[in-house]
Amino acid sequence: MEKLVEIKNLTITDKTTDRVIASNISFELGKGEILGFVGESGSGKTLSMKTIVNLLPENLIYTSDEFKVLGNGYRTMSDRQKKELVGESIGLVPQNTVFYLHPMFKIKNQIADGYMLYNKKTKAEGIKRAVEKLEIVGFKDPDRILESYPWQLSGGMRQRVNIALALMNDPKIIIADEPTTALDSTLQAQVLDLFKCINETMGVSIVIISHDLGVIKKYCHRIAVMYAGQILESAPAGELFNEPLHPYTKALISVIPSLNIKKDTSLMEIPGFVPEKNRDRKECIFKRRCSEVCDMCEGEVKENIQEHHYCKCSKYAEVE
Repeated sequence: MEKLVEIKNLTITDKTTDRVIASNISFELGKGEILGFVGESGSGKTLSMKTIVNLLPENLIYTSDEFKVLGNGYRTMSDRQKKELVGESIGLVPQNTVFYLHPMFKIKNQIADGYMLYNKKTKAEGIKRAVEKLEIVGFKDPDRILESYPWQLSGGMRQRVNIALALMNDPKIIIADEPTTALDSTLQAQVLDLFKCINETMGVSIVIISHDLGVIKKYCHRIAVMYAGQILESAPAGELFNEPLHPYTKALISVIPSLNIKKDTSLMEIPGFVPEKNRDRKECIFKRRCSEVCDMCEGEVKENIQEHHYCKCSKYAEVE
């Protein structure tokens, strides 16, 4: 499978405090693949993906052993070159649909103007393109949507507009940051079905960032589980759910709500909080919250690296 993104040992640091936000992140994104990044809020999922679209806040810097996007070495590219590459080939669907679209401008001014400016197209060409993309994401009346203000649209409609906006330049990659936040379960399914359709019909590779493993489990080909700025486990989606190795992954699966839960049964929870400091520590980052902690967990954490399954846990380092 052709690799569109190749990142090895990505570390993100706050240069004002020297605090490590994410440590030794390594992953690949294949052509035509949907990759899920899952973890609690504050685990570093979004910031790790923002390095790809060159949108890290000014106070954050990153280092890596390898950082390739669409065959281009990011470490040697200028900000202008990165901006051009992102504009041409990568679409971003943001987490907050309320603030991403400007409330005082009609949708046509936000979805068509950028395409016109970047590709040197006429207004008529920009509007035609916008209509095509709005139809792709399911709008049966795209002309009305173009004449609407964001505040006149529901949350689900705004999110579909954002997806259409991400498709305007026919990207090879889409990064969707918590795309189902603030949507009800029906709209969540509709949005994720749309991503799956875009992936299957247009061949676009997609990264879906989420805090809810239960929501995205049937949509991703592979899933990476993040905790406190580290990837603790990654595997094909089916294997991750059927044969999870890391205790944190098992805990996330156990807290997924079920319709079969009996009355007066307590909901499962993971005790404790995600650590903010010492995220580059050599010992297990999850040890203080782990239900399986034992003598093997002392000292530097070991890794289990297989062809399709990765686990960062000393207890399961030898499992095949």
